[in-house]
Amino acid sequence: MTVKKISTKIHKWLGIALSLWLFLVTLTGTILLYKNDLLKIQYPQLKQQVKANQHQALRVLQSGALSEQERYAFVPTDLHPWIESIDDNRGRLYYSPEGELLLHRPRYGDWLSWFVEFHHHLLLDGFGEELQGILGLLALIVMITGLIKWWPKGRFKKRDIAITLSRPTKKKWGQTLWQSHRSLSVVLFVPMLLLVLTGIGMIYSTSFNTGLNFLFPQKPEEIVDYQGLLEEQHKRAEQLPTDWFTRVKEMQRLLPDAQTIMLYLDRDSLRLKQPEEWHPNGRSFIKFVPGTSKISEVVDYRNQTVGTKLSHKIYPLHIGEVGGWAYFSLVVISGISLIWICISGIWFWVWCRNKKKRGKAKRK
Repeated sequence: MTVKKISTKIHKWLGIALSLWLFLVTLTGTILLYKNDLLKIQYPQLKQQVKANQHQALRVLQSGALSEQERYAFVPTDLHPWIESIDDNRGRLYYSPEGELLLHRPRYGDWLSWFVEFHHHLLLDGFGEELQGILGLLALIVMITGLIKWWPKGRFKKRDIAITLSRPTKKKWGQTLWQSHRSLSVVLFVPMLLLVLTGIGMIYSTSFNTGLNFLFPQKPEEIVDYQGLLEEQHKRAEQLPTDWFTRVKEMQRLLPDAQTIMLYLDRDSLRLKQPEEWHPNGRSFIKFVPGTSKISEVVDYRNQTVGTKLSHKIYPLHIGEVGGWAYFSLVVISGISLIWICISGIWFWVWCRNKKKRGKAKRK
């Protein structure tokens, strides 16, 4: 058998096996791109609130409004536009700038939570995430074998991506299904491949980071040495109170351009975003000596290797958080197209089977 024939068989049967999973993962992922807008529609109390600034958020987090079960909290950003905290059971709590609890969303408290859990873990926690990774790798095989199956023998022609438009009740509907399946897969192959690869990359983040560091181990020409700065900060912090206002101010002395994104309430640390970072939640951190405002460790994105910086770009590429409206639109279009590719592939397979059955019935 030729490579093309083998690829055709693999693409057909593996594609059928994965079609329902890929359809559901793509559907939930595409809808979740609009999660904040959907939350505002479902919960009017979130829509009416003016976005809090950092000072208001810190005041709420420092006021004692949060319970001991709330482990970390977001300072309002575009991705998390509310004062939002996460509790032990992975429920989400939303607060007004005045500290009033607006909403508590338990882990499986609404349909959006179910979508998130399915998209991330197939509703199976850690095992589901591992399973997602395996299925994602198999999806790569389906995509690559599909491209091999399509690849023209000679010169590329317009008909290789042409689509005949028809309706389900018409004779040429099978042609429409097959051609739309093929053409959308080819035209949007690169962005869809990127979505699948970045999804796998988040699941196997450690392996991807190791691999990228092996390929791109280069360090920045200028590395900020924080050791001397921390010694000075420790002396100054001896007289400082232990609260998040003070800690954020101390952070800003060391990293004046960084934006505070998250407070790890049970780990005495801050998560930050430097201006050049793509990751909407940032990948820079500052840790404090427990019970003090002394900074014990600084993890600065700017000091990381090229490989680590590339691995930190995986998540924002997956959710369309870079490239403005153009890239976000491409992600949405790719998601919608992949949904149709799943539907048209199965529909065409069923259509062909029914056509064969009708042919056999006529011959009898």
